[in-house]
Amino acid sequence: MKIKQILLAFLFTALVVSCGGDKAKNIDVSELKTACEVIDAMIIVMNEVVALGESIDSEEGASDAQKKEFKSLEDLRNEIVAKGDDMDMDDAGACPNFYKILEVGPKIEEIGESF
Repeated sequence: MKIKQILLAFLFTALVVSCGGDKAKNIDVSELKTACEVIDAMIIVMNEVVALGESIDSEEGASDAQKKEFKSLEDLRNEIVAKGDDMDMDDAGACPNFYKILEVGPKIEEIGESF
């Protein structure tokens, strides 16, 4: 019985870890088909930028690796913006996550100064 409990706990942990959320590196911009998908992709990238900015040592500033990661995220963000420019984004305000961009936006401006 103990083995089953341990196995069940292990499988549950593996499931939780593997479903840990979306990552910017998994975004394929060419697969974004709707305004809501563009918004969701933008939020993923913005959240990673915020997390990256919060990890910067305030005394030493951004490391080379952090600067490289920021550049990568910035490039991806630009691709997503260009994709949104190519499609009809008039209904983006109706997307469930639209207002999350407005929440994260000020944090992004603050963080951008760190790089």
